[in-house]
Amino acid sequence: MQQIYSTDVAFAALKSDGSVVTWGRADEGGDSSAVQAQLQGDVQQIYSTRTAFAAVKSGGVVVTWGEAEYGGDSSAVQAQLQGGVQQIYSTDAAFAALKSDGSVVTRGRADCGGDSSAVQAQLQGDVL
Repeated sequence: MQQIYSTDVAFAALKSDGSVVTWGRADEGGDSSAVQAQLQGDVQQIYSTRTAFAAVKSGGVVVTWGEAEYGGDSSAVQAQLQGGVQQIYSTDAAFAALKSDGSVVTRGRADCGGDSSAVQAQLQGDVL
């Protein structure tokens, strides 16, 4: 295995073939079965909040799982996460994805940074 990542109550192991294995509290990142097909290879890096994981695959595609409110459900912004993500940053309960065009996409608890709608126009480019 290349690396092990954690939430407060779950682990995700990134294997040398780019696949991911998870265990721990099921609803807080330990059960990745809903996205397992997307985690069978090409995963480059994993990030976490308190109870969710985000995996960046080759090409900058992002896959999330875990507690929905803490960033585990990225369906509302999934179209923006289908490529070009260079880096993910996290708070206790939110993710911010920096894309190659300098834009930022956020997801998670609004009061923890997951809702960037008030500043979205300023996050559309030129973020380093």
